Amino acid sequence: MKDYRFYLIDVDRTLWDFDRNSESAICTLISRHPSLDKAILLGESSDEKNYQHRFFQRYDALNHRLWGDYESGIIDKDKLRWLRFYEAFKLYGIDDEPLSHEFGEEYLRQMICEKELMPGALDMLKRIQATGAKMAVLSNGFKEVQYCKLSRSGISSFFTSVIISEEVGFHKPLPDIFRIALERLCGFTKEDDPSGWASAKAATLMIGDDFENDIEGAQIFGIDQYFYNYKKADYKGATYESESLDGVCSGWL
Repeated sequence: MKDYRFYLIDVDRTLWDFDRNSESAICTLISRHPSLDKAILLGESSDEKNYQHRFFQRYDALNHRLWGDYESGIIDKDKLRWLRFYEAFKLYGIDDEPLSHEFGEEYLRQMICEKELMPGALDMLKRIQATGAKMAVLSNGFKEVQYCKLSRSGISSFFTSVIISEEVGFHKPLPDIFRIALERLCGFTKEDDPSGWASAKAATLMIGDDFENDIEGAQIFGIDQYFYNYKKADYKGATYESESLDGVCSGWL
């Protein structure tokens, strides 16, 4: 791996263990709602030991679909926050919109209490920091929880800038969000210094687990990419690809 001066890094499932933390938060909340807990247990009676995990799996599939709708502008943020739980609860015979709103808000509050990082994430940040390179977070997540995730998991101090899609008005994979991130890291725009901008792009690496948003977005913008492919997805074409984060700044790629 060549030396880079600027790193753009995704948060969820790249730095912060979204799936593990999300399941922990949801299971905690289910246990606080006895009637909901009972309904899910009855609905998963064939697997009583793992009934909350089975609920999470069903919820997670719905959440992925609805996040796609949110990123495409089909639904807005406020609707996503409760609709994902409403649709999940309906699978267990619970048609309760007020409960879904309540649970959605409780979920966001609980999520910021979860702190698990992806394997190797902290060590990677330390290696990058040791090179003197600058790092920025680049995330499509909700602003009210992303900052808390970084702070409570103890990694916010590594970053020069945090770029959240809803704050800048562009979602990954749109090139403008990558442009804004690099401008904040290098301190100038393409119009200010065209040759310097080309050099800055050549010295920038995007690190992420989402091929469409992180990798293809970076390719469209014209910077190198590190595809953290821990799920072993069948995508090809990234500058670097690995099932771990150990290859960043380690020289073994």
